[in-house]
Amino acid sequence: MIKIVVMDIDGVLTDGKVTFDSSGNEFKTIDYRDIDAIFELKRRGLKVGVITGESTSIAKVIRDRFQPDFFYSGCKDKAAALNEIRFQTKTTREEICFVGDGKYDVAAMKLAGLAVCPANAVPAVKAVANRQLKCAGGAGCLLELLEYIGEAEQP
Repeated sequence: MIKIVVMDIDGVLTDGKVTFDSSGNEFKTIDYRDIDAIFELKRRGLKVGVITGESTSIAKVIRDRFQPDFFYSGCKDKAAALNEIRFQTKTTREEICFVGDGKYDVAAMKLAGLAVCPANAVPAVKAVANRQLKCAGGAGCLLELLEYIGEAEQP
């Protein structure tokens, strides 16, 4: 049974693209279905974690908006962060789901009991994923994950 869902931001929660205005301000979009899915995961009693390699104002906004139980920004060693979460929570790998899309996610995905990727993940991630979603990152993939977790836990 999954107790913790940990995700990357860029390419999972967002579509992995960034827009800059002429002043250098950064813009990213998040699908409302994914916003709702994060809050629904929490309502169902699951802990939520975010591990991102970026240390940007967007990452801080996501931290403040969603208030995940675990938040790591500027973290390129996602496996070490995931191990820290496991240690803090005394959970087994089978109780952790990691959602990633890029090369920095592979090692963490290998540590999770349920490794999930969006449809547009890089080939190396698809090769280690237990479940490849139909939705692309930033296009409702967390809602699809929520539905999958709910179905998997039905008796």
